Amino acid sequence: MNTRNSLYAAQAALLEKGGGGFSLAEAAMALNISPQAMHAQIDAGRALGVIQGDQIVVPRLQLRSRRGQSEVIPGIDRVVRIFRGTWAGAWATLQFLIEPDPNLGTTPIVAPRRQD
Repeated sequence: MNTRNSLYAAQAALLEKGGGGFSLAEAAMALNISPQAMHAQIDAGRALGVIQGDQIVVPRLQLRSRRGQSEVIPGIDRVVRIFRGTWAGAWATLQFLIEPDPNLGTTPIVAPRRQD
């Protein structure tokens, strides 16, 4: 397996472990916004988007349904911005969110969901 295929397989495994991903257009539709607005949210660090091949993929784990409307989980923006500030990248952010943390006793994605 060449390096590109290995990287793609690792990325696909991370996305699967995180519940899969939406295309940019699918995420926008779920949030009832335009694809351009979804892209702007990712650029501004208000949502997580990862690059897989030549596509932006929006990890499903950061969206929830509330009162019949999908929304980005509050607090995701803080995590995204922290990782951006370290230049760790979006894939590292996703991995952080889905890997169990012994200090939390769960995965970090659970913490923003507890803010309800």
